[in-house]
Amino acid sequence: MTPIALIMSLEAVRLEANSAMPNAPVVDDHRRDSASMAKMRNFTARTLRRAADRVEPTPALTYG
Repeated sequence: MTPIALIMSLEAVRLEANSAMPNAPVVDDHRRDSASMAKMRNFTARTLRRAADRVEPTPALTYG
């Protein structure tokens, strides 16, 4: 192993071990969805719901 790889691996191990400490920084790993993606999801959900109701309507719509 080259010396630089040894140094990098030791640093990675140290960071991994310190990440379990109670005072470790908290990083939010969830990316926020863009507004256009949220609109597309809502549109898709509404479209699929309408298609499902046409294929098999709920009893409240059938007998109501």
